[in-house]
Amino acid sequence: MTQKPPSTSASLANYEVNVKIKLAALWTTLMFLYIYADYFELKTPGTLEDMMNLKTPVGPATPGLLVIFSVLLIVPALMIFLSVFLKPQLNKWLNIVVAFFYAGISILIIVSGIGNEWQTFFVLYNVVEVFIFVLIIWQAWHWPKKRTA
Repeated sequence: MTQKPPSTSASLANYEVNVKIKLAALWTTLMFLYIYADYFELKTPGTLEDMMNLKTPVGPATPGLLVIFSVLLIVPALMIFLSVFLKPQLNKWLNIVVAFFYAGISILIIVSGIGNEWQTFFVLYNVVEVFIFVLIIWQAWHWPKKRTA
């Protein structure tokens, strides 16, 4: 007969994660969502043809419009870095303001995509993005206060 090892009541350690790391992880999650949503959008009818004809969802592609699109994707990518390296006060408010702005864009995309069968996946991605933005705002708003004696 085999004996069972003695039972231990030790539980796994749950270390407190710094709010800066949490914010950086949330922004990183958003960047992955952006990449995958855009990748899957390439598989919808007419998307590749529109790209080849320099059409975008907001009109014809121009150098200026491509700069605007670039800035819209550069900012969240930079938020990963900035969330770790900025000082807390600026960090908190920058995360709140930027997340509110991008949540608004996601909500507009959700509204415009409802009812279009081929945009259902894109609406789903944007719903998840709004949830992540809410988490960013919540984490930043509830930034731990420094205890002074």
